[in-house]
Amino acid sequence: MKDMIKWIKTYVLSLRRDIVFLLIFDCVFLLIMELWLKKIPAPFLFFVKVGDVMITLGISFLASFIFYFVQVHLPETRQKKDLYPVISELFHRIIMIEKRFLTEFVGMKPFESLSEDCIKAGVISRDVNIQNAPLHLAGFNRSANWMEYGLHEVADIDKTWEMLMKYSAYMDSEFLSLLSRVQSNSTLTFFRTMKSIYPTLKQGLKLDGFEGGFMDLWRFIQEQEAYFDKELKVYNQ
Repeated sequence: MKDMIKWIKTYVLSLRRDIVFLLIFDCVFLLIMELWLKKIPAPFLFFVKVGDVMITLGISFLASFIFYFVQVHLPETRQKKDLYPVISELFHRIIMIEKRFLTEFVGMKPFESLSEDCIKAGVISRDVNIQNAPLHLAGFNRSANWMEYGLHEVADIDKTWEMLMKYSAYMDSEFLSLLSRVQSNSTLTFFRTMKSIYPTLKQGLKLDGFEGGFMDLWRFIQEQEAYFDKELKVYNQ
């Protein structure tokens, strides 16, 4: 019984709602035609022909649904069942790194306590050259400064993103759009750019004027998390 319930949850309840609605409508229509309407004498032959055509279409849709369910939906759902725990974990890791990066950088935890005002104040007051970031650079035997910390965190995001994109063929358009925005986000792109030019600018580099980008990142993280909770969290449990 438990296996049957699990099968229904996995393969039946995951059907698209529009297809389920059409299937229910089609089944109800065929039942009404067979149990009631066909027994009512038709005033003209035209109505009989129309009824026959409607029944044929209804049966055709039912046959098409069975083909879709067996040949398309079941294989795709099996693939998701096998691959989406990995996809979910990788996307969740990106979100967690982004959260950690933002909260550490603005100096406020947890993520749920952030607001536009505290992000703005944290970014403006952050001296990126101070070597007290929560990252130890073993090769230099010191703590990283905040620019080095940002470069490290964004590199970790990109590494995980590259691993996640290997499964892009199994993702829907909304998911792919979110992942593309990980690469185009202004704050993350800023740190990617600084990877090559920071050594020549590190003396006196300030982030004044970049607070808007950090606030955009904060909102983007919330958007990613909402998608994760809605579409992927079930695979991560």
